[in-house]
Amino acid sequence: MTAAVRVLLVLVGIGMAAYGVTLITDFTPRDQLSIVIWAVAGLLVHDAILAPTYSILGHAGSRLLPSTLWAPLLVATAATLVLVVLALPVLSPRPAGERPMNPTILDRPYGLGLTIAVVLIWVLAAAVAIRNHRSAHRRASSSEAAA
Repeated sequence: MTAAVRVLLVLVGIGMAAYGVTLITDFTPRDQLSIVIWAVAGLLVHDAILAPTYSILGHAGSRLLPSTLWAPLLVATAATLVLVVLALPVLSPRPAGERPMNPTILDRPYGLGLTIAVVLIWVLAAAVAIRNHRSAHRRASSSEAAA
């Protein structure tokens, strides 16, 4: 069953990638080059910044924090880093009254949206960490009472 699901997911992924490529062929060469540059830049940012940061934080967190806390904190840190990297193009400053170079960027309070998303991520991470911590203490106290 699991192998069949994996094969199905791979086939769906290949189909979606092929469909995406067909959509890109309708773009101008300049837009296609822009897509390639952003894709390569995204890979470089991930491999040069995000992956090492996640690895270091995960290793340090597992050594320094209780097991009930480090997983939610690591997930919140990873989500925060991804959101900040994705938001950089729309958060970069530009002169007042000047339209962005990318016409698809709307004038919105992106900084406020990013702040709300990051606060929500950390509130949820804290809630999970507190729940994990309390659950571990309950298990420890119930096993002491049983002994």
